[in-house]
Amino acid sequence: MPSSAQDVLNLLQATLTATQQQTQPVITMAMGQLGQITRLAGGTFGSAVTFATVAAASAPGQLPLATLQQILPLLNGDSGKELDK
Repeated sequence: MPSSAQDVLNLLQATLTATQQQTQPVITMAMGQLGQITRLAGGTFGSAVTFATVAAASAPGQLPLATLQQILPLLNGDSGKELDK
């Protein structure tokens, strides 16, 4: 759970560094409202997956699937493509 924006930046930097140094997939995300950006933009830094909710959230900061389906294509330059469900 990040306590500051710096914690979030540290996680994204660690994600980028790990993906540049590892051959295996890296999965990172932070919790809470501060961590939501890592669930949206983690792929930009090398995180292999994110997690969405289709019902009640099971952890702080989880975003609804519908939100991810709208935002991720914009961030990934795929605004005309639908995400796999």
